[in-house]
Amino acid sequence: MSNILITFKKELRSILRDKKTLLSLFIFPIMIPVMIILYGTIYDNIENEETNTNIGVNYTVSENEKTILDSLNMTYSEYKSEEEMQQEYENGNITAYISYNEDEKKYTIYSDMSGTDGMTANALIYEYLEAYSQTLTNEYLLNQNINLEEAYNHFTIEEKELGNNNYVITLVLSISLTYTILSICMATGNMAVAATASEKENGTLETILTFPIKKTELIIGKYFSSVAIGMIAGLVSLIFMIAGLFVAKSHYTIFENFELILNSVSIIGSILTIISASIFIGGIALVLTAFTKSYKEAQSKISSLTMLAMIPMFISLMGIEVTKTYYLIPICNYVQVLNDLFTNSINMTNVLITTGSTIIYVIIVITYIVKAYNSEKILFTD
Repeated sequence: MSNILITFKKELRSILRDKKTLLSLFIFPIMIPVMIILYGTIYDNIENEETNTNIGVNYTVSENEKTILDSLNMTYSEYKSEEEMQQEYENGNITAYISYNEDEKKYTIYSDMSGTDGMTANALIYEYLEAYSQTLTNEYLLNQNINLEEAYNHFTIEEKELGNNNYVITLVLSISLTYTILSICMATGNMAVAATASEKENGTLETILTFPIKKTELIIGKYFSSVAIGMIAGLVSLIFMIAGLFVAKSHYTIFENFELILNSVSIIGSILTIISASIFIGGIALVLTAFTKSYKEAQSKISSLTMLAMIPMFISLMGIEVTKTYYLIPICNYVQVLNDLFTNSINMTNVLITTGSTIIYVIIVITYIVKAYNSEKILFTD
């Protein structure tokens, strides 16, 4: 037991002394609040940005129309012909233009729908014309001595949102939780590479084995150190994510209605999930680096873990329904459980499936690690 503890401390010291490696381990935790604040800032800037759309018309704009256009932050220029408006559009002086045929009482909108400016102008023009049409209708009804309230208010409409959050919040939360598990993958992966491939490449592993230490004790010590650094990275990421969301909720409008479920169940559940993820991913990282011959080869194999951790983010954004079978997929299930915990959609059956499968996977991984590292071929790969 003492040899395991010595190996554990030695591996942690080696990784904590390397400032460059230490920074790389915690790059994802640092990125989480930065990403949350960035999304909040961008969204608020878009919402508060006042754009002015300039259009051309070939008719005289009435006072009612001027009021409507002003309310939509639209400016206009009056032209004599459609050809003149087309020339002004080509010169970049107007974003879109409207041609009115008085005989047919028909408005024709000319805009470039392939660009953002054209799409915005087209939408605003439709809004302007619909509002003007409504104004004309109101004037007609009033002239006929018809009460507008009785004419329009036949019923009321109430909206109730079935979804928990909007798309942007779903995106931010999904990325944040993905980064949390990615930080565990990066931390345990770097530790596994340093504890196995680097030592084999540098020839220090052979020297260590000359000491009075069993191979099983050596690998268990390395395994525990990998799990420990993964837990630290995961918990730091979780703290940074919660702090970032609280800051965003108080500063950015998009997060005003966002309810982060923060209670004893979500906190304890998320900590246990991070511990489970670290135990499993730490073992997988050691398995992946076991047969590698160099540091670069080990890093290449570890990158596959990060790819697997990103799958839940895409599933969440695409709106794919998650079944219970999904909770059997390692690494992916940890991201999903964290998402369920913080959105109050946790299901105990899914938790039991994740926990049970993790126990089975960990037993298989540890058994394989112990057997593999008792092999001379694994320890001294050329």
